[in-house]
Amino acid sequence: MPELARPRAQESRHGLRVTAGSSVTVFDRTGRFLWLSDGKTVIRRGLDNRFVRVDAHPSAHPVDRQYRRLTETEAQSTVEAAYENARRALANELEPTRSRWQERLASWTWDRLAEDGPRFRAVYRPVSILPPDAYRTVVVQIAEGCSYNRCLFCDFYRDRPFHIKNQEELDRHLREIRAFFGERLMDRTGVFLGDGNALVIPTRRILSGIEQIRSHLGDWVEASGEWSTFMDTFHSDTKDVEELAAVRRAGLSTVYIGLESGDDELRAFLDKPGKAAEAIRVIERCKEAGMRVGVILLVGAGGHRFADQHLEHTAETLAALPLTEGDVVYLSPFVDPPHPAYRERLLAAGSASMTRDELKAELNRWMRTLSFVKPAKVTFYNIQEHLY
Repeated sequence: MPELARPRAQESRHGLRVTAGSSVTVFDRTGRFLWLSDGKTVIRRGLDNRFVRVDAHPSAHPVDRQYRRLTETEAQSTVEAAYENARRALANELEPTRSRWQERLASWTWDRLAEDGPRFRAVYRPVSILPPDAYRTVVVQIAEGCSYNRCLFCDFYRDRPFHIKNQEELDRHLREIRAFFGERLMDRTGVFLGDGNALVIPTRRILSGIEQIRSHLGDWVEASGEWSTFMDTFHSDTKDVEELAAVRRAGLSTVYIGLESGDDELRAFLDKPGKAAEAIRVIERCKEAGMRVGVILLVGAGGHRFADQHLEHTAETLAALPLTEGDVVYLSPFVDPPHPAYRERLLAAGSASMTRDELKAELNRWMRTLSFVKPAKVTFYNIQEHLY
């Protein structure tokens, strides 16, 4: 990325923002590098010191965005240049901001930032995926893994068995979270209950787990914002409306549901359990309980062979849902999994994956077709941008 010229620094209650023309670099309240952008490229740092680079003009179609993990050498070069530009910016600022932030930034070397990696991994199993609204939350892994974990397209939790933390395990996890974040807790935007389908946990354990979270994270929790989690739709008898309402009263206000498709044939092709009608009943119960829902759809899944019926039956499913203002429908461009099983099944079905241009056209077709879901919002969601 080009070197920033004549940068200026601006302090906020969350950290420091350094600007130079269209270039922006942001540091958190502790002085850790967060992200930078020059208007065409964004580089973001995760809590575990991994870096992702996104190349795209802001007006570019989501499919045209290029995502790449930076090597350690690239990340170190990026960070060192960012801190140097920040020091130059602070030289032009007034006291006490100048001295306060010069001292704060000076404490962060590349080696010290890199220490966040093993510290993070001591607290968390991999945070494999989150909804885009939850990237800035505090993830609490009240459970680990996915209770099903056999969807053809999903590799997010194949590295761990499903496990619900008991009270002692969750207490320890929460103490570690508090120590890891420290004062940075004040900049998180809510709580996300992990991992893949936390609402499969018995209701009594969810409610006691929420109380543990409140006990450990204290006043911050009350002011932190929204509580959310993933939910599957194929354990239809797991939670009735009364149980969901109890969880909602305890603070969990939003559920993100991987519907993937309203076409039952495609769902079976993807090894996604349950029928679309069952998913409708589950989402109806969530809405009756007062929850906000985020419905995630995999555009392009199954390739050309399923394209028309995928859209047609998904639109019919969405039309049957009682979506309201605040609900979101996420159109996620399908990313072929790295293992060969999906490609082999695709070939056996006489189908083929969509090209980039075809997927772009397909996303646009879905956006036009699903315009009827208002007052819910329809937006894009690319899983490649995920970085916690």
